[in-house]
Amino acid sequence: MLPDMTVPGPDSAGFSPLRLHAVALGLIAVAVSIVLAALVFLLAHQRTTGVLSQNLHTVFWYFDVGREYNMATWYNSGLWLVMGVLSAAIALARPVRRRAWWLLTAVALFASVDEYLEVHERLDLPGNRLAEHLPVDIGFTWVLLGGPIALVIALLLLRLVLSLPARARNGILLGGALFLLGALGVESVNGMILARNDHVVDNAFLYGTMLEELLEMSGVAVAFASLLSLVEHDPARGILRLDPALLPRVTRAVDAPR
Repeated sequence: MLPDMTVPGPDSAGFSPLRLHAVALGLIAVAVSIVLAALVFLLAHQRTTGVLSQNLHTVFWYFDVGREYNMATWYNSGLWLVMGVLSAAIALARPVRRRAWWLLTAVALFASVDEYLEVHERLDLPGNRLAEHLPVDIGFTWVLLGGPIALVIALLLLRLVLSLPARARNGILLGGALFLLGALGVESVNGMILARNDHVVDNAFLYGTMLEELLEMSGVAVAFASLLSLVEHDPARGILRLDPALLPRVTRAVDAPR
């Protein structure tokens, strides 16, 4: 729970935003470590035989970003979860565009569940029907519906994002671009690679999946760090508060120094 998030207070001199770059780089470093671990154990598994190869494959499974129920899934789902919790905490502070904050909360919490259970892949059923009218096999047909849904959500949240202070606005836009590049762009390419190989998984697909998931995790990390930068900290008093720029003008005027 974030204390003192609704009241700017009479003295704002000691407050400064939480460090966006430090948080983002730290979270991205964890994502890179997971992907590198998957790559190392995959290569080791492919270059050995017998029981050792089997054991290395088991360890690879723990980090394989293309699978569910492992370290990669736990981390990515966890990033979305903490983003949803932070967004909910901001919404409870009654900021400007409160409904949009609740929408962002719902999107982040759903994405957390989706990362773990692959709910979006259920869109393959209607996607397959649409794909029958396409001249090429795109592999992952869920993107035919997932893409428009993502666009609608982005448009609904655009006013909120553009209203934020520059540090948070630019970070969220960058994070969203990275995430969509991985989730829609690279995954679509991976789907076409899989379709071209008669749905047989090869190294090109595995490496592409690693790139896709790294972009997704990095995008969520940057977006979360950007939201976190909306929280200001006074280290002398150990107090956290929400950036006054997010609060209604009436609230800011009442709490302004006299």
